[in-house]
Amino acid sequence: MVKRGFIIFILLASTAAIVYLYTSNDSSRPETEANRIEFSPVEPEAVGVDERLDDFKHFYGFIEANYPYIELKERTHGVGWLDLRDGFEARIRDAADNEEFLQVIMEALTALQNRHTRVMSPEEVIEYRVRFSESYPMNAVFCDDVAEAAEYWTGIYDRVTQRKHYTAYDARIVYDRGDYILADYYGKPTMGEGSRITKVNGEPVDDAVKTCFSKDYLDWDFTRGKLYLWRIAPHDFGGDAVFTLVDPEGHEADVTFGLTTYYTSLENLYPRGVVVFEKYEDARAGYMYVRTFDSILESRYEDILGFLREIEDYEYLIIDIRGNTGGYFRSWVNGVVRPLLKEDTLHEYYLAYRTGEYVQMFHEGFLSDKVEVPKDTFSYLPPEVIGGDFKVFNFSEVYTATHDVNFGGRIILLTDHMVYSAAEGFTNFCKQTGFATVYGTASGGDGFFMWPLYYVLPNSKLVITVTSAMSLDASGHSNEETRTQPDVYHESPFMDMGELINHVLEEIK
Repeated sequence: MVKRGFIIFILLASTAAIVYLYTSNDSSRPETEANRIEFSPVEPEAVGVDERLDDFKHFYGFIEANYPYIELKERTHGVGWLDLRDGFEARIRDAADNEEFLQVIMEALTALQNRHTRVMSPEEVIEYRVRFSESYPMNAVFCDDVAEAAEYWTGIYDRVTQRKHYTAYDARIVYDRGDYILADYYGKPTMGEGSRITKVNGEPVDDAVKTCFSKDYLDWDFTRGKLYLWRIAPHDFGGDAVFTLVDPEGHEADVTFGLTTYYTSLENLYPRGVVVFEKYEDARAGYMYVRTFDSILESRYEDILGFLREIEDYEYLIIDIRGNTGGYFRSWVNGVVRPLLKEDTLHEYYLAYRTGEYVQMFHEGFLSDKVEVPKDTFSYLPPEVIGGDFKVFNFSEVYTATHDVNFGGRIILLTDHMVYSAAEGFTNFCKQTGFATVYGTASGGDGFFMWPLYYVLPNSKLVITVTSAMSLDASGHSNEETRTQPDVYHESPFMDMGELINHVLEEIK
């Protein structure tokens, strides 16, 4: 994600703490329902049914007017998010307390099926209150009232996210090349590691997982043409869900899974170092694993330059970003790309913004130097973008070569489904410009947007953050939908990091 400054004037009403967003060019612009954020005087702990329903009304209205991926996800997932409103609203009406309310809001955001879209943690909200205390409009969104409310939500948020993300079971059920397998297994002597899940509660597993769109992120298997979960959390199917397993010998059994202290995150299975270097002398190849493009990578620039200089006469450089979920464009542009470029290089990409007043006003100062692109410029655009509800802007950039390194060999990039956001942007750059040959599987998407939207629910003071624009690649296709497809497709067994490296080394020797 590229983060840049922008200015929007804000008036704070002294009574009900109503925040008005005005552009820097027109401070007389009248308020509208769309560009107004209301903070009610109700304290979060006093929020009741009426206030929760009012928050939900604001929430749904905000998403419908400003969120870029509603139609796209209906196209890819077969679920119309706007059609889910009555069900979520009924659950909020029946919510016993704020904990249940938060859980419904989280699930409604998960149902949008975008990895940038979520309820912000109270810790983040409090941090942003300090970080952006002198930056408009962030210090209006993350104002004192919102930060104080975050203190109230801390324990509630922790309990809900603990159940949602960190509940562990006595099996790790993961997706591996078309099947759901037991990657780790405890407590069931008759069925072990390597067994396949074929059914859940008697329903074929590929059909069962489609019901989890409000529970977890459903990815798309481009090879097999189906939705899938990276891992199955048994509680998503109910506490006593029955899983039909088939072991490697073909024996079938129905089992349920109990709780364990074993942690099931996939991210912890990737190498832990920010950057890891290796040399394969027999292949004349240098290897560099980059776990993140967050700002921490900047502290390793000198290490990266030193390594690249050591392998200047090598024939190959393998850059491995599997498991890299993003960070900042500047990290990979300055730390990896510019030192290796032979000449200044254009990276072409576009952003399609909805015409909702909130997103337009939130970004207007920051978009003022961007050129709106006529839609007939493209031979293809997603059908929803062709209509009048979107504007397309050119965000293409030229990356200048620093000539810090004289590496003349071939660059190979390793990717997987976890690669996302700024890491997706890097993958797209490599594929588009020929900077590197991409090996592995399709990346994760949503690779180009400058700044997310932040929106406060007026009564609860919860802050939601959503992706602000649709990423469009040079061809006009949505990067969230088509991703970046590898030049050389290769699937490895689950979390076998060395298998793809060895495959590449064998090919280049």
